[in-house]
Amino acid sequence: MSARPDTPMGTAPARAVADARRETAPAPATAKSVARRRWRRSRLWVGLLLLALAVGAFYAATATGEDRTPLGPRNAAPDGAMAVAQVLGHNGVQVSPVPTLDAALAALEEAEDGATLLLDDRDAILDADQLGLLARASGRTVLIQPGQAQLKPFTDRILPAGVVPDAAAPAGAGCDLPVAAQAPRAAASGLMYRADTGCYGQETGAGTAYGYAVDGTTTVLGSTDFLDNAHVLDHGHPALALWTLGAEPTLVWYKPGYSDLAVAEAPASPFELLPDWVGPATGWLFVAATAAMLWRGRRPGPLVEEPLPVVVPAAETAEGRARLYQDGRAVGAAVESLRSAALTRIATRLRLGPAATAEDIAATLETAGYRPGPALRRLLFPAHVRTEADLVAWAQDLHTLEKEIGIP
Repeated sequence: MSARPDTPMGTAPARAVADARRETAPAPATAKSVARRRWRRSRLWVGLLLLALAVGAFYAATATGEDRTPLGPRNAAPDGAMAVAQVLGHNGVQVSPVPTLDAALAALEEAEDGATLLLDDRDAILDADQLGLLARASGRTVLIQPGQAQLKPFTDRILPAGVVPDAAAPAGAGCDLPVAAQAPRAAASGLMYRADTGCYGQETGAGTAYGYAVDGTTTVLGSTDFLDNAHVLDHGHPALALWTLGAEPTLVWYKPGYSDLAVAEAPASPFELLPDWVGPATGWLFVAATAAMLWRGRRPGPLVEEPLPVVVPAAETAEGRARLYQDGRAVGAAVESLRSAALTRIATRLRLGPAATAEDIAATLETAGYRPGPALRRLLFPAHVRTEADLVAWAQDLHTLEKEIGIP
């Protein structure tokens, strides 16, 4: 008599299956494993955050707030001019560093007893209009290594004349200006200028070029060595700096910054640069693209409902995969697929078991006398199949072997 399903004998297999599933089921994740997994996922972002914090802390700790502007009156570094500014202050000259054009104009206007404008626009930040404002507002002006654009609003008698290397020997004054008696020698390196009146000249093929040029109330300094901390004590630089910058009670020290860059009132639209035919052509292309989408996107008919799940015959899937291999010219993938299926069928036919390798199958077929060993290994290890023609010939030969073995 057979046992009923609800008896202990009938429930024993089900209980055994449940016990086996319980034993093979993965253990539940612990809090430690979850934390470890989350740490592996987020450790990159945590590392980047810590790196950003370290960089920010380094800059916060090393930032001193000191002026590092080249030739700045508050810069104590070798390329600064703090020494000259302090000496001028001790001699009764009010040194007024200004950061913007508006501040410079205001400082020049407020100087009642006269002021000297020291303009250091070596980066060519100011445009012609801004330089014109300074030229009209200033009385006495000192320009540091100006170019042609910076010279034009102030004087038309001083012109650039090239560059002298830093290794050049100091030059004698060679002029009758009052500064020559106080500073008989000075550095001759830097930019040189041609002028009617100048000192510390160098002879060139086109005439004499000066490192210190004067035209009325405009003075041009061609070398920063006259003022910077590293060279201010060389030769006659101290007297030259005091004589040039200390002529008025106030010295407006102005180095333009990028905030002084002139910005156009209304930036030009890129569409204004396009030819007139672009607009109509764009509209026509839009209409054509819309018509093409309506034409290609129309439905051939109503949607047909199909019950799920969909059953696809095996022959259709095999044919679809074969067409994909053909379209992609995937000869290697097709060979591996056919070879694997054939070896499985041959091993089943010869009763070799699922653990049999291709070598085992070839040895068994050779022992049974189906084909010689080299021919079998060439067939079961198709390294020579590289083209579609080779694939067709090899597949037919493999199919013939299966027929010889007795595989339907």
